[in-house]
Amino acid sequence: MLPIYNVVILGPSGSGKTVFLGSMYHKLSTQGESGFFLAVDDAQRIILNQIYTEVATDETWPEPTQIVDISNLKFTCKIQTPKGIYSACQFQYTDYSGEILTDRKDDTTYIEKFNETIKNADVLLGLIDGSKLLSYIKGENSARKWVIKELGNVLSLMQNTDKSIHFIISKWDLIEGEYTLEEVRNHLLEIDQFRNIIMTRSNNSDINNENHRNDHGKGVVRLIPVSSVGKGFAEQQTDGSMKKTGKLPKPYNIELPIACILPDKLKEELRKMINEENKKSQEQIQEVKANLTLWDKLKKYFGTTAKTILEKVAPKLPPQFQFSKEILTDIIDFIDQDLQTSVYNKETAAKERTEQLKAKKAEALVKIENEKTALEYSTRCFLLLVNKLEYEHPYSKLTN
Repeated sequence: MLPIYNVVILGPSGSGKTVFLGSMYHKLSTQGESGFFLAVDDAQRIILNQIYTEVATDETWPEPTQIVDISNLKFTCKIQTPKGIYSACQFQYTDYSGEILTDRKDDTTYIEKFNETIKNADVLLGLIDGSKLLSYIKGENSARKWVIKELGNVLSLMQNTDKSIHFIISKWDLIEGEYTLEEVRNHLLEIDQFRNIIMTRSNNSDINNENHRNDHGKGVVRLIPVSSVGKGFAEQQTDGSMKKTGKLPKPYNIELPIACILPDKLKEELRKMINEENKKSQEQIQEVKANLTLWDKLKKYFGTTAKTILEKVAPKLPPQFQFSKEILTDIIDFIDQDLQTSVYNKETAAKERTEQLKAKKAEALVKIENEKTALEYSTRCFLLLVNKLEYEHPYSKLTN
């Protein structure tokens, strides 16, 4: 049975959720440089293709998700090899209408189901509308309602979970060239609710310090700049609307959010295991003070070598993370290298890792012969894409 990773997309109406999903599927519906492709059932394929077609060719934009609709999209990650096509894993995306975030109705059944879905999510995707974010950065009065009502509602929901959070900045094509991701990050941290989300996952109250750490088992928080259509496809009008220019879409970074899901969730699971052992040993104070790597912490509780650690740790992981010891070692190594790298050196370190990751990805491709080896290959594809994010945007991770 294929492992399934549950993803919930949160974002007010108009933030770009529908366009994002259509664009992601279009980009990944065939196997390119990413090394994998996504498949859906026929009904969902028709809907997603229709969304992308409307985006690419119509003068208007697709209609937002209706309040009575909960869009469940199951993407199967597949690998095409000379031997055949193999399924690796599945990503279950639940896309809620923006109205549930800003104008909750009296439909208690709907809200209960919404809250249950949040509870069972592996990762939350928070869509930040790039055009409204740009207005906020520029100090325009129109952005105040967006900060207080729309973004505020999303952040309050995220406060109730320890899961990894990936903030996707949509419409990055509008921001790129005017502001860097570091500048955007700093503006977002000026918003109290946004800053509080990061602080509750960090030991160091100075979240502008790149060395602040998250040692509580809480999920990673990322900023991922994405453009579903690419630069030059649409231009913002004086009323805030987006008018298409007639150019073809060229999506940017659209594959990165899906790549971050599995590595970040596995990191979260490993930290939970460490924290459980930490509580048993009653050494919380020493643990917080010690500047230990992930391997160091695992060695403290599960063994003295990588082999003995993984022999104890691997069976305790949830079923969707029952990887081979080789791939677990590589993922932990990847996490450790990232944790030990200053934000100022992340670009250089990521560049140096690229060739190593590409080589391991190529080696894994020829070994694919079943779903398990396909999953391990796809994981290497994901790590390479996460490394790309670290290289291009070293300030994208908000917690370590």
